[in-house]
Amino acid sequence: MSSDVPAKAINPPMVHPGPVASSRIEAIAVRKRDLDIHLEPGQQVEAAICEAVAAAGCDGAWVDMAGLHAEPFAFVMPDTSPDGTRVAWYSETYKPEGETRVDMGGLTVGHHRGGPFTHCHGLWTSANGTTLGHMLALVCTVSRPVTLRAIAFQGGRFERLPDAETCFDLFRACPADTPADAPDAVILTLRPNTDLCAAIEETARSFGISDGKIFGLGSLNGACFQDAPPMPSAITEFVISSGALVNGQASVTLSAVDICKDIYSGTVQRNGAPVSITAEIILCRP
Repeated sequence: MSSDVPAKAINPPMVHPGPVASSRIEAIAVRKRDLDIHLEPGQQVEAAICEAVAAAGCDGAWVDMAGLHAEPFAFVMPDTSPDGTRVAWYSETYKPEGETRVDMGGLTVGHHRGGPFTHCHGLWTSANGTTLGHMLALVCTVSRPVTLRAIAFQGGRFERLPDAETCFDLFRACPADTPADAPDAVILTLRPNTDLCAAIEETARSFGISDGKIFGLGSLNGACFQDAPPMPSAITEFVISSGALVNGQASVTLSAVDICKDIYSGTVQRNGAPVSITAEIILCRP
């Protein structure tokens, strides 16, 4: 399908159990800085990363997790809701034997109930093969020295809060106690049925950004790709592998996994990638 032809969502809009929130995009201007996070064997992944971000005096970060080796390692995958109270839930916890290598992934550093909290999606390889899922960073331990590259930020934060619409606790982009000085990035969270690329472009316009880099993760209600077969499942998790805003147009390449454990990768079409539950995005000026 040509990228010049507007895509159409594969599935009908996602209907969640709670009242539909009036605001569909929360966006906060922040000041970014590059941060290297060095991890040593024996460190607990979430604690070590959050300590490094706090020590840098930052309110949050997006961490490129590629190159991390961990043992033990644990993750979950998207699944149906066992009691029907939500549109989706998580699978059982998987704990691969031996060491696991993260091939591609991203981790959002945020806050929950006054302490640090993380949200990580990625593609990893273990003795059981390669899969994509939701890393449980709290129970993963570093097994080899590694330096992870991060984009840390000040002036805004991802706060994990109860969400009445979806009945999940979700990260929400919120202002920090001290606003950013000379902001050069935006953190944003998207609600269900907002189109991924269209929402990023709308946010960029509102903050006067025409070019930049896009990072993030979340869930999609199916997706149309410019360069790959469509992803029909309504229950998925994704992570952006590369993203750019050029002259106000968003180009997002991502990988996603569905409840059948099938992995889909490609560049999404505008109007063809609606959020199912949430998305956490970082948009940075060049």
